[in-house]
Amino acid sequence: MWQATLRRAVLNGPALVAIAAIGLLSIMDGVIKYVAVAHGPGQIAMLRYAIGALAAGAVFFACRTPLPGPSMLRPHLWRSVLVSITALTFFYSLSVLQLAVALALSFSSPLFIALFAALFLGERPGKSILLAIALGFAGVLVVLWNELDMSAGGSLANGPGVLAALVAAVTYALAMVTLKSRAARDPIPTIVLLQNGFACLLVSPLGAWQWVPVSGDAVWLFVLIGVLGTMGHLGMAWAYGRADASQLGVFEYTSFLWALVIGLVVFSEIPSPSTLAGAALIAGGALIASRRSHLQEAEVEVGP
Repeated sequence: MWQATLRRAVLNGPALVAIAAIGLLSIMDGVIKYVAVAHGPGQIAMLRYAIGALAAGAVFFACRTPLPGPSMLRPHLWRSVLVSITALTFFYSLSVLQLAVALALSFSSPLFIALFAALFLGERPGKSILLAIALGFAGVLVVLWNELDMSAGGSLANGPGVLAALVAAVTYALAMVTLKSRAARDPIPTIVLLQNGFACLLVSPLGAWQWVPVSGDAVWLFVLIGVLGTMGHLGMAWAYGRADASQLGVFEYTSFLWALVIGLVVFSEIPSPSTLAGAALIAGGALIASRRSHLQEAEVEVGP
């Protein structure tokens, strides 16, 4: 039975693209955590979106995408406000929490995505999606068992970092639901370009205030952050234009598997048995979600 489930997952284009995009964004998170030692979240966000805007602009003109009209700017400006809040709060949580912990706390976002998709988009997630969300969230709780144990001096004692990660989960969910509402009507290059451009402008005051000189090596890391972010969001925009937000939201849990690998290889963070058990639940939830193979393919304009 699991072979058939896996086969359906492989054939599910939007799910595969979403998982790949989440992988790129997870690698970006690891690089951000690395540079956060010397740079504040405002400066990181400003450079991330400035470089991302350049990369998105190249894609925009390469695809010969029509220029956006005034009616298209307002919803994307609102979405960019959500994206900016998400970036600032999540980048801060990455700077003060372990990578796996920050990501695990952010994994409440699929719950909010399903809630907001039902409220604003009229989606009604099926039993398999609800089961997948429950399994994934149970995996997060298993991972955070020691973090929730205040008497053991867990990381939950770091209130600002934990609160920032949870705020990021809510605003990220709202941003993804807004993306779903626009991805079926606006060209994907336009969506990503406006997101990066508006977000760069919104976070620039804080970025300028937190500015410290960037070394030669760090410049290339920021370029990598911008390129990974742009590629990841292009993939997410494509996937959300072709599948329900509540279904794709479940695949956010797969980023924890990336966090385990990056944390071990780059930051020498050795996962505990409870972390591995939670990761297994997370992966199981994502696999169950992939069983729903009858995704409606919305027509999304990519180029002329």
